[in-house]
Amino acid sequence: MMLRRSWRWRPGRRFAATLLLAATTGLAVLFLWGRGRVPPPTPRAAGRTFYVVPYHYGFAFYDQDLVEVAAIRVRTGEQVTLHIVPALALRRETFLAYARRTVQQGIAGLAPGDPRIQARILEDVALGNVEHIVGIAGHPVYVTTRVAEALRGRPPQTPAPATVQDAVRQRAPAIVSVTFTAGRSGRFDVICLDADPLAGTGTCGWGHKWMIAPGAFVVEP
Repeated sequence: MMLRRSWRWRPGRRFAATLLLAATTGLAVLFLWGRGRVPPPTPRAAGRTFYVVPYHYGFAFYDQDLVEVAAIRVRTGEQVTLHIVPALALRRETFLAYARRTVQQGIAGLAPGDPRIQARILEDVALGNVEHIVGIAGHPVYVTTRVAEALRGRPPQTPAPATVQDAVRQRAPAIVSVTFTAGRSGRFDVICLDADPLAGTGTCGWGHKWMIAPGAFVVEP
């Protein structure tokens, strides 16, 4: 009788044991959760927006306020949206103004100012070599422009938007966009990718393989 009574659970003891078991279990769960769970990355304040103008045969970059910048600068892990505004979807004189950047810089062994550069550009346009495939080294960016669809077989004309700002404001149908996350820190080339990687050919013609903006996508830690 006495032995049985010594092992009997009293209400007070049962309550205390329950609390102890719950506390022990909670601590164990917290310990395992803390060790096995990978803490989420610190969220960035907001994504970044830029505008990219591919032209024959280069790129111009604009920030979210449509102010031209030398390079796209973002932070690691930041969400980035690029709106691609092809120069050929703009007014003819605007397209030619961008093309003069290539003429003034020189390309493919031709000296700056060589009139053959603009001749080759106009030849490409006449042949229908009007699209670009915009990519960024080390990032999942592969965006094909829709110039032919916007031009409908016609050369750049006066009714087209006069500037990048006009094209954005009018929501020109030639604008295409891509959103991605900036990867590891560093400087990455913005390039016109090959339409046929095996042949090394693009969709913009003669100057395609020289259409590179070295280190123009900058990812800071």
